[in-house]
Amino acid sequence: MRRNLDNIEIVEPPIEELTKKRSWKGACFTSCALLLVLLVGIGIGIKVYVGPGPQNLKSVPDNFPSDILVYDKNNIETITYISARYKQRGLGIATLLPKLILAPVFYNSQNNDAGGALKNIWNIVSAPSSDNKDSVQIEWTSVEADPDFIISYYKKELRKKNFKIEVQSQGDNVQQFSFTREDGISGSVYASNSDDKQFSTDHLLLTVNIPIK
Repeated sequence: MRRNLDNIEIVEPPIEELTKKRSWKGACFTSCALLLVLLVGIGIGIKVYVGPGPQNLKSVPDNFPSDILVYDKNNIETITYISARYKQRGLGIATLLPKLILAPVFYNSQNNDAGGALKNIWNIVSAPSSDNKDSVQIEWTSVEADPDFIISYYKKELRKKNFKIEVQSQGDNVQQFSFTREDGISGSVYASNSDDKQFSTDHLLLTVNIPIK
């Protein structure tokens, strides 16, 4: 049977519909592009604000205390410098989101008796960073001396320079202690040996925190 094709009408979509669809796609693409540019701008702004992060140095910085001896200078693995500015501002950025979340909750808690614990949390989060010290971390691997000798050596030499030995701890193949002095310089020494080898230390880390002037 032959169909009557003369009565078939081809209906095209209205011009207005096509225009709306194209406009919507264009607006969506523009919004995504602007959001991407905004995120990149925020990232660059944070990086500039915080400053340079940890830096690997070839030698100890100029402000490193001359009266703190550096063990086995010729076999240092890495020297890492972390500025006080980076630590302060990095911590400020890290605590920004908790502050924004807790701020309205803390405000509402002022009107009831259950805000004591929340107030303590808020005080911790909102407290400004007091870390105004540059940090220098010196690391060794495969040191030809056992942890006992290294720890004793550093304690002896630091006490000679009026440092106070504070927190000390010792575990399986691990020894560490922290030290401070009245001028604000502080730090720690960590030594470990995972293989129980005599006259050998797998990992030695000296950290010195230097107040900025």
